[in-house]
Amino acid sequence: MKLNRRYVRNIRENLSFYISATVLTVVTLLLYFLFNIAGNAILDFGDEFFARNKLEDAHFSTYLPIPGEGIGALEDEYGLTLEAQHYINLETDSVTARVFERTQHVDLYEVTEGRDVASDDEIVISEGYAVENGVALGDRMKIGGKEYRIVGFMQRPDYLYMLENEDDSYKNVSTFYLCYMTDAAFDQLDAAGVQYLVRYGEDSDVMGFRRAVHEQYYMRSYSAAGENPRIVMVDQQAEMFIIMAYLLLCILPLIAVALVSIIISRKVKSEQRMIGTLSAMGYKKGQLMRHYAGFAVLPGLAGGVLTAVISALAAQPLSEMGLQDYEPMRVVGHLKAFDAVLGVVIPTVMYALAALLSVRKLLKKDTVLLLSGNADSGRKTLKRVFVGKKMSFRTKFAARSLLGNPARSFVVLLGVFLGCFIMLLGQAFFDSITHMGDAAADAMGSFEHEYILNELLDENPYGGETMLVSAVESADGGSLSVIGASGGSSYLKLEDQSGSPVPIDEGYYITSLAELVFGWHEGDHVTVYNPLSLEENEITISGVIVNNVQKSIVASKSLVAELTGLDEQYFNCIISDQALSIPESMIAEEIQPSDIADQAKAMTNQMEFLLQMIIALGVIICVAAVYVAVNMLVTESRSSISMLKVLGYRDRQIDRIVLQSHHILLPIGILLSIPATYAACDAFFKMMVDFGVMLIDSYISLSSYVIAVALTVLCYFASLWLLRRKVKRVDMIESLKDNRE
Repeated sequence: MKLNRRYVRNIRENLSFYISATVLTVVTLLLYFLFNIAGNAILDFGDEFFARNKLEDAHFSTYLPIPGEGIGALEDEYGLTLEAQHYINLETDSVTARVFERTQHVDLYEVTEGRDVASDDEIVISEGYAVENGVALGDRMKIGGKEYRIVGFMQRPDYLYMLENEDDSYKNVSTFYLCYMTDAAFDQLDAAGVQYLVRYGEDSDVMGFRRAVHEQYYMRSYSAAGENPRIVMVDQQAEMFIIMAYLLLCILPLIAVALVSIIISRKVKSEQRMIGTLSAMGYKKGQLMRHYAGFAVLPGLAGGVLTAVISALAAQPLSEMGLQDYEPMRVVGHLKAFDAVLGVVIPTVMYALAALLSVRKLLKKDTVLLLSGNADSGRKTLKRVFVGKKMSFRTKFAARSLLGNPARSFVVLLGVFLGCFIMLLGQAFFDSITHMGDAAADAMGSFEHEYILNELLDENPYGGETMLVSAVESADGGSLSVIGASGGSSYLKLEDQSGSPVPIDEGYYITSLAELVFGWHEGDHVTVYNPLSLEENEITISGVIVNNVQKSIVASKSLVAELTGLDEQYFNCIISDQALSIPESMIAEEIQPSDIADQAKAMTNQMEFLLQMIIALGVIICVAAVYVAVNMLVTESRSSISMLKVLGYRDRQIDRIVLQSHHILLPIGILLSIPATYAACDAFFKMMVDFGVMLIDSYISLSSYVIAVALTVLCYFASLWLLRRKVKRVDMIESLKDNRE
């Protein structure tokens, strides 16, 4: 007898198992390939685009302007490239245009469609805004009271992630865009804003340069490229995609692989008579182990190869699915050979190991027991539970089916859990971000407008409350803001975890987000650095303010002035519950808490397709997982089903007895998925904090629960409906073939 002849017959007899196991493998691996391809495509594009367009190493502003000869002197003395860039923000019909003067050496812009400007009535604008708002080449746009014709779309390396303000939570391409025009047209705008862009070389004296600028021109702000979210979000989000890919490979596919592996081991056990026969015929242990491993690797190889082929063919659209948060980058998607091999090897090896271990375990049993089919007779006590108890046959059968086959019951439970978990997880991401908008605005306080000024003032003729705002760096280089305010502020929400007011006049307090990011706690002595003067200070943390939005130190104006080296009689920030008549030339940045809600809405709109895809994958996984598990139940219960037919039970009655015996696992799997979803969300959102995002509290709406539970229940019963046909095909003669029980 040649063992290889059994392959075709076995596959034909168990075709539904191989198809469902392959589908399960494909669906779970697709998530891994999706995030992996998208992450690598973004990383590759970013590296090339940044180098090609001379990305800054930092930008800063000063209270005193640096003259042209001063820029040249600083370049020569400290070995770097320094360039001044003038700009102006112009609002037209509630849309802000940030018009830049063209630079020559740092942060160049690249025309991606159309052409560059040639005459004074022409402009190029950022492409993301054009795509979002349906703006076409040749359209006319009004800026600052004058109309211009759009001749091109552009992208700029420090604005690939389009934040209007650096501390915004999400991009804005609906009411904000960048614009370039000719130098002559720009000069007519009388732009007052100026920032300085710097690129360091290998021999640059960075610290000496920063100290010199602060001493001579009084540095107002300094933002390194590594702390600028407009820049770092490109690499960070790409790296996050890759991390998520490997996390998914370690969680979802491996859970599915483990599920299929359990089923494979059960199928091997069901062939113990055949294994005993082959062993008695002289086949060696190694031959039998390799033979059954061959059956097991089929869904792993088929699923892994099929997923790799699909991902390779669809690499470009898969890579573009990760671009929702960026400007329309021209990424080139491709599946790396190592990742393709990994996606094939992991499920294949695990399936093979499951078969090898099962055969090895069986071959340790006596051949006589294998031939009689009683090699696992030790579990007969569980299969005969409730003997002599007065209860319905249906209840007794269900209890024995559940308790007598724990591995099979676990597979059904795992299938329900996994499907509901994935669907609920997608909904949770969506709901949490939507809920974040209102929660974040409330955490910031009751003010409606925050004005960051580009100069220090000692008198306030405009109204509102004044604050002294600056920044410091931690010992490991992390940045956080410093807010000097009045302890009796009517706008700021200064409360601890218990809801009690925090006495900021008595010490330095950190927000709960800063506590999470830096690991500082009440009573800790920490060292912070002034990023402008580079002076070092040690402070004691007096307590924690509940605020998961801002990464800040909050104290009185006098304490903040002492920390930053400024005079406490000055201020550079005003908050108010209404708009103030502050000259535009004095405003460096205007922040409205309501913007966070708008950013959350924009984020969820971008995520809608991904949410739908995750739910679809959850549906497929749930159906496939439950199908293979219950299919195993039907296969292992063929003799019982046959006997029920002999005893006169009708098909509908048999369906209720056999297929419905695992109904109790449905609510258990759903209930277990809920805390698992919250745990996964919390872990993910805490990981996101490391990428510069505020801490988002996990939240799931009632409608999301209803959708996830309803879909899970529907998938479960759909799987049972598909298996009714298999129950119907069991012949009465089956019960005469097997009298083991």
